[in-house]
Amino acid sequence: ALQEDGRSTIQAIADKVGLSPSPCLRRIRQLENAGIISGYSANVDQKALKYINWTKVPVVNVRIRQNEYSPMVICLRQGWPYVIRIRYRDDHGHVFQANTFISRFAVIKTTIAGKVKEETCYGAIYVPAKQTAELKLVAIVDGYYDYKDNYLSISSAFSLGRNGVIIVEERAPRI
Repeated sequence: ALQEDGRSTIQAIADKVGLSPSPCLRRIRQLENAGIISGYSANVDQKALKYINWTKVPVVNVRIRQNEYSPMVICLRQGWPYVIRIRYRDDHGHVFQANTFISRFAVIKTTIAGKVKEETCYGAIYVPAKQTAELKLVAIVDGYYDYKDNYLSISSAFSLGRNGVIIVEERAPRI
């Protein structure tokens, strides 16, 4: 049931497989934790993509310097395409973590330090020191999404950086 429609509600999946919602959710979480379900993705219509003029979509610049985000709150609109540029200016690499956010968006293209990343389904992006990552995406699911910054020190130990939030406003119906 989940493979047919990854956006189904737990109730709809439970009804389809003959379980109540609680055990159904528990089994899905077990499959996720075991790595059997490795993520959820959107099927992007390649024909529709060629109508997006990426030079005219809104660009959101996220700057991280000395483990401080600017801005800490990012507001997007559901259904709109965006370019998000994450610029690190510190002397060490960073990991931009936004697991739920990235998994619920249609990531079209990711470029890190000028190189295109083939994978578009991931939860975090490592960006080398003093480099920029650029994500071209379409905001699909409305909601509030946390993101955080982890940085890698020379000793390769993780240290937690600051947190931020991405707010995706629900698309208003046209009258």
